[in-house]
Amino acid sequence: MTHCLFLILAVAGSIILSFPRQARSDNGQLNVMTVNLLFSEMRDRDARLEIIADFVNTSSEPIDLILLQEVVGGTLSGTANSAVDLKSKLAAGGKNYNLSYRMANGLPGLLTVGNAILSLHDILFTVSATLPFESEEIFRGVEIPLKRKAMMSRINVPGYGKINVYNTHLCAYCDPLERLEQTKTLINFVKTTEWFIPGGNPIILGGDFNIPDAFIGSGSAPEYDLIISRGFADSYSIKHGCIDCCDMDDSTATGCTYAVEGNRYAFNLFTGEREETVRIDYIFLKNVSAVISSEVIFNLDPSWVSDHSAVLTKIALP
Repeated sequence: MTHCLFLILAVAGSIILSFPRQARSDNGQLNVMTVNLLFSEMRDRDARLEIIADFVNTSSEPIDLILLQEVVGGTLSGTANSAVDLKSKLAAGGKNYNLSYRMANGLPGLLTVGNAILSLHDILFTVSATLPFESEEIFRGVEIPLKRKAMMSRINVPGYGKINVYNTHLCAYCDPLERLEQTKTLINFVKTTEWFIPGGNPIILGGDFNIPDAFIGSGSAPEYDLIISRGFADSYSIKHGCIDCCDMDDSTATGCTYAVEGNRYAFNLFTGEREETVRIDYIFLKNVSAVISSEVIFNLDPSWVSDHSAVLTKIALP
């Protein structure tokens, strides 16, 4: 979900920053994390990015790929680009990530919001697609038209080869039928891109999909069903054997990724009311050997980095 009050529409832009590839000790396995950075909270953004950087830099295993949504930049945001800020903090801890960014909304230099992929390995190239332009109802019938983006970076993994990594952020306060149209465009983007790069590439598709986990299995999540029908596996669901992985009536449910109890950021900007606790952040996989592990992180006080928690999945490549 996103707080959209300050978004201004413009043509998308991009940033690509690269460093030499970094070796791994466990070829054939990848750790992938996705997290929405929450663009609207400026005052403690640096501290929140510091929490992410500290987690990544002290992890017992390298986190190969970090998918970011709500990357903010421009004068009104107080930073040139929050993904570059995170990249710099990671570099200060000895982890040199390559960065690819695609702007979705905004006026460059003033205020922009977009998606980014950080990779420990070479980013060979990045392509992107604009999703259907939808209006989101923010408060009391007020609607704001917003662009959404999907991006794909082709990654060269040392000792293995090339994989394709997709990152997206679907509409939040929109009609579910509009989100379904965005999902159809996303899937067509994946299909077209993979047609141009044949060979059964391992595919990672992650991000903030804004598809409530509780709808899955009830026939009320056609967007999710469409993704699964195209051969993708929901990494967290597969690993934990759950359908509603954020079942609030189940004391063992740990799959919630948005507005987790105690999260001080998960309040509606306009009403001040607390948002509903749901699972809406996913890492989908295709053409991989196995899901080794999948967990939700940054979901306990005081490690809040956003109104979202992050999903961290470890996969085995074929």
